[in-house]
Amino acid sequence: MKRLFLTSFFLAVAALSPRAVEAREVKPTERVTTAVIVRQGPSTNAVVLSRLRPGETAEVIDEVPAWYHIRLADGTDGYVSKTWTDEVAEAGAGEALVQPLNYKIHVIDVGTGLAVFVEGKNFALLYDAGSQDDLHDGDENRVVAYIHAVRPDLRRLDHVILSHPHKDHVQLMPDVFRAFDVRNVWDSGRVNNTDGYCHFLKAIVAEPGVIYHDAIASNQTRSVRFSGSGCNGTIVLREGEQMTAVPVALGTGASMSMLWRNASNFADPNGNSIVVRLDLGGKRVLLAGDAEGGERQLPSTPPDATSIEGTLLSCCKADLKADALVVGHHGSLTSSRSAFIDAVGARIFVISSGPHPYHSVKLPDEEIVQALKRRGDVFRTDIDDDACGTNAHKIGPDSDEDPGGCDNVVIRIDGSAISAQYNRSAD
Repeated sequence: MKRLFLTSFFLAVAALSPRAVEAREVKPTERVTTAVIVRQGPSTNAVVLSRLRPGETAEVIDEVPAWYHIRLADGTDGYVSKTWTDEVAEAGAGEALVQPLNYKIHVIDVGTGLAVFVEGKNFALLYDAGSQDDLHDGDENRVVAYIHAVRPDLRRLDHVILSHPHKDHVQLMPDVFRAFDVRNVWDSGRVNNTDGYCHFLKAIVAEPGVIYHDAIASNQTRSVRFSGSGCNGTIVLREGEQMTAVPVALGTGASMSMLWRNASNFADPNGNSIVVRLDLGGKRVLLAGDAEGGERQLPSTPPDATSIEGTLLSCCKADLKADALVVGHHGSLTSSRSAFIDAVGARIFVISSGPHPYHSVKLPDEEIVQALKRRGDVFRTDIDDDACGTNAHKIGPDSDEDPGGCDNVVIRIDGSAISAQYNRSAD
């Protein structure tokens, strides 16, 4: 009886050990040069769902003869051939089985605009890439230059999110597609008949293997016509799975939730701004885009019930809770109402802004800055834009008389700790 008890005890302990519950993963074999096809079923005749590229891994859910049943980082379930995949070796006996999860959220100084680059263990994500005044393109694109500087090894962006189609959020996007292999694009679907948004959609259509998601429909085809002088014609978009409230897996220990996604034809595209909460390990970061609470009012004013802030407070207050917030609408009085900020409960705030005025107002508004400072630490990308313009040592073009490239902000998540600091390095 004693022997039986000890046997059962050790089996139970083994079942609870990190190695016993460690997820199995597969990767393409060394023979694969392009990608392994991910199919809907364990057959070469099954529908193609996606591709597993060299350097990527997928979680093994189950296996059948000749096939692994796997789950990709974006949540797609499918089957890959065992002939073209290998299991990823487990950690050696001398290696730590449980590693702390580390992430970096870079708020890139793009002058008057927004661009947020997020990197984890096995994923990379970009939320917006636009500017009103820092409009270098090609090899001098400030967003591309920054990502190359901090991640010179990076070749793929797993997710690109456009919060809404305004110039200061989309203008630098097309070069991103030329510089990186983009896997998934998330866009509300709200059309803005501008050259910048037109070029953005054309870049999506030209990207091999990209999956486009919007808040309109799943697995349909829609046409968008542009009549601008710099970009025009009809663009045909093939929609993947529709954007929903269901969290999207990013990578190990990470996911994103689209708290606000709406393709309605609001009078101002700010009303379509996708609000994303990133769950990274045990910490949360909220990306508010240009989500508003109403017209310009003091922070103490309750948000309009039909605004993004008002709607989210009504429907999903608990979902707003976060440790860090990339502040809405560049620190404008149209956003960041006290009720909203208190529901978020962050202690780290990042404001991305610059010298270009919005309807004659240069952001951020001081009332918003002070309201945030009373709640935590505030970091800004516009600390000294005049000096930045003549800076001979900054990210991207130097001494170009444009803001941008100087006061980048990095939020770091190291295990259970979260902190923020400036990155003022040059490339």
